[in-house]
Amino acid sequence: MIRYLALLGLLLALGGCSSPNPGTELQPSNNNEESQLQKLARVHTQLAAGYYARNQQNVALEELNEALKVDPKFAPAHNVLGLIYMELKEDAKAEQAFKKAIELAPQDPEIRNNYGWYLCLKGQAKAGIENFNLAARHPLYRTPEVALVNAGQCSARIGEINEAERYFRQALALQPGTIAASYGLADISYKRANFAEAREHMKNVMRAPNPPAAALLIGACVEKKLADRTAELSYIQQLRNRYPDSKELKELLGGWCQ
Repeated sequence: MIRYLALLGLLLALGGCSSPNPGTELQPSNNNEESQLQKLARVHTQLAAGYYARNQQNVALEELNEALKVDPKFAPAHNVLGLIYMELKEDAKAEQAFKKAIELAPQDPEIRNNYGWYLCLKGQAKAGIENFNLAARHPLYRTPEVALVNAGQCSARIGEINEAERYFRQALALQPGTIAASYGLADISYKRANFAEAREHMKNVMRAPNPPAAALLIGACVEKKLADRTAELSYIQQLRNRYPDSKELKELLGGWCQ
């Protein structure tokens, strides 16, 4: 889910060559050659983001090398580079890439969001949440709910459940259809034994075309607690059909809900 959230914002930021994301603009140019180079760097970076989405990291790296040959100061390229090295678990390179991106575009919310998640995964949750908040507060950020959901998930990872709930609710206030925020609230409600409330949050989660395995597990457990066998079996069947080899299915069949 998080990889999707990072990628969603990334593709939105790279989507329009005529309107770069705030913080990613280069200095104004007076010659066509320089603007063409910037455009070419963006195209290579867009291609890299697409390959990253398809988990073709080697090809993505090739595209980024081309982008940075054209323009070594193109911040979005360093941002995508950080995501790829994070995926490849090359932490030193990921850290270097994100820091370079921030040096070049310190206010860019997409970079702050992605760097925030890197920090969260590396045990620096507080610093990560600071970056998510910087991203969410940026007045021109098109998807602040993404950063708020990430802040919620990062807060939950360190046991700050009330803070996590607050971030998820903020995300839903901004964008009521935010599936990840609804799942986060369903999970919190389930753990608090507020099963009816968890069911209400799951209704929004299940509007997603392909809800994640973790959400189906929670849904099945919620319905088990509410003694709705028909609804429980529906979740179990979806988990079997969509994720037959998942750890969530094994956990469910092993009595995880007890």
